[in-house]
Amino acid sequence: MSYKTKPILKLYKYQNNSFVLQAMIDDFEEVSFEHNIYEAGTFTITINYNIPNALKFERGMFIQFGNDPYMFGEILTISDSIGEDGKGSQQRTITGKDARFIFKRRIIKNLNNEENWAMTGKGEICLRELVKAQCGTGAEAKRQLPVTNTIPESASAIGKEYSVAEAFSNLYDTLVTIATQSEIGWRIKFDGTLTLEVFEGADLSSQVQFSTDYDSLSNGEFTDSSESFANTIYVGGKGTGSDRDIYEGEVETEGNTPEGMDRYEAWDNQSSMTSEDEYEAEAFSMLTQYGQTLNISGQGLAKCPYIFKEQYNIGDTITLAFSGKSAKAQILSVTENWTWGQYGISFSFGK
Repeated sequence: MSYKTKPILKLYKYQNNSFVLQAMIDDFEEVSFEHNIYEAGTFTITINYNIPNALKFERGMFIQFGNDPYMFGEILTISDSIGEDGKGSQQRTITGKDARFIFKRRIIKNLNNEENWAMTGKGEICLRELVKAQCGTGAEAKRQLPVTNTIPESASAIGKEYSVAEAFSNLYDTLVTIATQSEIGWRIKFDGTLTLEVFEGADLSSQVQFSTDYDSLSNGEFTDSSESFANTIYVGGKGTGSDRDIYEGEVETEGNTPEGMDRYEAWDNQSSMTSEDEYEAEAFSMLTQYGQTLNISGQGLAKCPYIFKEQYNIGDTITLAFSGKSAKAQILSVTENWTWGQYGISFSFGK
């Protein structure tokens, strides 16, 4: 069974270049934590305001949920409320994001060409090089963040080819875009210090099946739509008017390019791009996104044969089946929830 006891909350302050433990709390009412492959997951904690531990939570503090090195994040908001029963109904609600959200503190500067910070390469290389340049060892001392970031050789890096060209946009938002479009998972591990990791999920579709037949799925839905589908992309690059570069990317079927009623076109304005390699990588990335036509949702049963983080994890591909339909789907996020001795789990899926 995949029931899990509620985690002890460990509160930290970042002081003198290290994370210092302040308190360990287990008398909260409810807690949820979202694990997300591409962007910082949200956590929420609800606690009775009148419990002394409630006042130990402060905005800007960091929390680790149990001993899990990937359930670590920063408190962003604290809300206090009171209900109809007066003092007895006072509650404190604490919300925040996992550790990746610290990159929200930076914008992209230190431009490496006349207009943008730009490079083309595998998704992992682009992501890690950008972190290094903006808040790592390649940045000014005052802009550096305490995150270890090891850049691999290109041959061992993961992710689809990607072209990044950004100026003064938010670093976190750009990292999310790189990860999503190059289809790589990323996360920050906390074991006293912070380490940036990049990963790929495994294909577990023949081993893990969330299905009503296996008592492992509830509240599922298949939605098949061509509303945002495209199989042809025009990338507008450098230049203006008749001198502008226009790159045409197409999805071929059995060697044939799409035409007539089977041709679905889309436009992608990328005036900062200048090379054929950049246009090709951008077209491939965009066509991958537009090809997502089958949307799947579902809620896992907490007490089922599959245990989260043991039999499967975010980024893995599993089989989802019900109502006579079946599809392989990548797990994009998993949200765990604990309340009054109950444990629940819900999913979001990719293509």
